[in-house]
Amino acid sequence: MKITQEDLKKIKAESSYKKIVKLKIFDIFFEMFNKKYIKVEYSSVINNTLDMALEFYKHYNIQYYKKIIKAIQNNHIIIGKNLDKSYVDTNNGKTYILLTGNDSDIFILVHEFAHFIDRTSNPHIIPDEYWFLSEVFSFYIEKKLEKWLGSEYKELISARKENRLYFESKMIKAIKYQLKYEKMYLERGTLSKEDINPKEMQLIRQYDCPNLINYLIMYPIANVISDYLINFY
Repeated sequence: MKITQEDLKKIKAESSYKKIVKLKIFDIFFEMFNKKYIKVEYSSVINNTLDMALEFYKHYNIQYYKKIIKAIQNNHIIIGKNLDKSYVDTNNGKTYILLTGNDSDIFILVHEFAHFIDRTSNPHIIPDEYWFLSEVFSFYIEKKLEKWLGSEYKELISARKENRLYFESKMIKAIKYQLKYEKMYLERGTLSKEDINPKEMQLIRQYDCPNLINYLIMYPIANVISDYLINFY
């Protein structure tokens, strides 16, 4: 893999973003995720993940359930396997949910429904000024789902937990590399292709979004805070 001028421009641009947490907090996450996690294959035993996700919301909060049902009927929530990704379109107010075809879909559905509930609540559950906590509510609802599923689905729950950590560990590693190159650029005022490790840049490239570090750190933060809420509230 070759380092390009675009890679250098991206590092320079990203260095201008103010980070939402202090560097010592990043160090804590680097230590927390300094383990080897394994990506686990999901089972495929649930006949209808959508029905089960809706049943969970019916049990958890009947008002949320009714809101989701209405949105599905009115095409404000669009679910399918042919979408590019799962996201909430703030322009048209619609929520798009990409399914994978295995049992992880129940977590995907519950997670994205939570984003829909958050964004369509007035006021929002997560206020806009705390955008960096926008994943907390969805992670919290996922963990409520884990309790609702119970021991019958312990292997699925275990896979979800392990895969969260697997993907978050990759994010943390990308943050670590990105911070290193931003620091290098800010100290020197310049950066060359020879300064960049191709393998490290290959990981950074996987996350093609602006404000990269602040975006990626939202997920491990959400995992930690949602655990605290589940255990102590």
